[in-house]
Amino acid sequence: MKRLLYCLSMLPMAALGAPFDTCPSKAFLVQGNTATLFGVNLVSGSYDTLAADLATNNKLNGFGFSVHDRYLYGWDYQSGGLARVGQEYEIEPLAATGFPSTNFYVGDVAVETNHYYAYRRGSGYGLYRTALDESDPLYLQAQRVIDGAALNLNIFDLAFHPTSNFAYSVDSNGFLHRIDVSDGSSSNIGNTGFSGTFGAVYFDVDGNFYISRNQDGHIFLVDITLQNETVLFAYGPSSSSNDGARCATAPIIDESEPASIDFGDAPDSYGTSLGSNGARHSVGDLYLGATVSAEYYPNDPDNDDGVQFITTLEKGLDALISVTSSKSGYLNAWFDWNNDGVFSEDEQAVESYTLSNGENRLLIDVPLTATSGTIWSRFRVSPQASVASTGGVANGEVEDYQVTTIDSGITMFQSSWQTTAFEDNWPEQGDYDFNDVVVKYRVSMSQKDNSVVRYRIEGELLAVGASYHNGFALRFNNILRSQVNEAMIRYEIDGQRQTSSPLEANRTEAIIIVFPDTRTIVPATNDCQYFRTSSTCQSQSTVPFNVTLPLLLGVDSNEVSLTTPSAFIFGVNGFYHGDYVDINNARSWEVHAKNSAPTEAFNAALYGQGQDDSLQSGFFQTQTGLPWALKVNANWQHPKEHIDLLQVYPQFTDFAVSAGLQNTTWFNFPKMQYAINNED
Repeated sequence: MKRLLYCLSMLPMAALGAPFDTCPSKAFLVQGNTATLFGVNLVSGSYDTLAADLATNNKLNGFGFSVHDRYLYGWDYQSGGLARVGQEYEIEPLAATGFPSTNFYVGDVAVETNHYYAYRRGSGYGLYRTALDESDPLYLQAQRVIDGAALNLNIFDLAFHPTSNFAYSVDSNGFLHRIDVSDGSSSNIGNTGFSGTFGAVYFDVDGNFYISRNQDGHIFLVDITLQNETVLFAYGPSSSSNDGARCATAPIIDESEPASIDFGDAPDSYGTSLGSNGARHSVGDLYLGATVSAEYYPNDPDNDDGVQFITTLEKGLDALISVTSSKSGYLNAWFDWNNDGVFSEDEQAVESYTLSNGENRLLIDVPLTATSGTIWSRFRVSPQASVASTGGVANGEVEDYQVTTIDSGITMFQSSWQTTAFEDNWPEQGDYDFNDVVVKYRVSMSQKDNSVVRYRIEGELLAVGASYHNGFALRFNNILRSQVNEAMIRYEIDGQRQTSSPLEANRTEAIIIVFPDTRTIVPATNDCQYFRTSSTCQSQSTVPFNVTLPLLLGVDSNEVSLTTPSAFIFGVNGFYHGDYVDINNARSWEVHAKNSAPTEAFNAALYGQGQDDSLQSGFFQTQTGLPWALKVNANWQHPKEHIDLLQVYPQFTDFAVSAGLQNTTWFNFPKMQYAINNED
């Protein structure tokens, strides 16, 4: 059982714990209100617990490693003073004098001299220097270098440079400070570009400065001259309470220890070596394929086996790939589509895709603008969802592949953005506010020779002002369900790949169910009964979606076009949708644009009910020509809840009654006090 060691000044030094045998390459990180000590590999951000119990029931802070005697020193909150930790990982309070009656949470041990420095801002506190060498006449006697009002820095740790007597830190606003501990003066070198609480900061033997942010564990590499950009270096452990220490004269990689890192294999311009902050992972139980190799540096082992390209990469089309994972994890992938030697942010082809154990198949969208020929790609599997193409990660693997893109003869056509809005009281006119379902989308069409081979629809759900449960769908006119390559459909909502097929079953027509129930996509909250139909709920985020619909053999371009997909809403089975609708077959209720025929699922017995005059005047309109659905080729401002469309857009009546001959730009003249501004 560990002993609580206090009043150790009464004991001979031989009774204290032994120092560390070496100057370790791993960083020390202490966390928690009851101090727990971790060893952190700054290369990857991986960490392991060195000691869950440091023989204290309180914090240890102001942490530093002495290269002179190989002890860790810090401020022990339980004894209220300076303490040290040896290789047995027990706090040993020291009988230091001269400190004010307070706790210190910023500290380190100098490299040039064996002195511990503690800092706390504020008048009456400040920067204190304490000799740690027993032969020093001022041994364990704290001396104030400068008052905390004169050295007023909002910092949470500091670290000494390996070859100078300067200490460095980054404050909460991201400013880098150099402190001359001989007199306590400081220099603001400039801003790193990152803010937060940096509770653990470190140096390595090459003078590289690392700062760890408490709230997310991100470890940044800072050039202390700020001549180079500060970069996200690794993903480390997060905590509300961090303090770090490291042997500043140790290299960041210790080749006397077994290799534990997996690097990529692409040329170094893509970020491969440690010097270029290359992609790297601590070898663990998460990897691609059958094995993963550990190495000190990239060495092109040529054993990447986790990704198989099932189809060719044809420009303008989707490619099918197979990815094998050892366990559940997240996949991120990049392709250098423009072949410029870097993976840019807009070249990320897979983002935070959830892999399951075993084989996973997914689609890669090959841009029409991709360079033809051989390019590099990078795949990273990680235990965390979001990672960059560079930097270190604990666990996982990086695999780089050279792939070939080929010309497909594809021509791409794209529509402008359009907004569709629906009134869901059909066949009754209802409140006629046209905000029950509001969706903005645009259509892209890929054509090869005289055949259309793919559609892609991207958009966002703008508003749901309905009490009824409505689904939103797209019917592809003149395209049969049997003509669709269902296995290659790509379907995403709010950035998340959907595992179910959106292609409606048991239909002859090709019908894509984008939102099976808009009320479940944006459920009511205590503050907002409806979604973005009142001024107080306008700040809610819209819901993006995209659907790619590949066709098996293509469809004659004379039969289809950019206007082929037409939007409609439908009732959701099991939910009441008005007196005219069978609750068990609510799907048979639909609303389409004026003069647009319904799908094969529609119940024709609903025609002519209420204010509907479809059998006489044309589909889905009143006797005076008013519709229940609108399509506007503009960023339309939909009405607020229970505000009649005709009140918001007075010119619309003449437009509708004249069959679109008058007031053709009616949508440009809203009374904005009654509308939601979708341009914000």
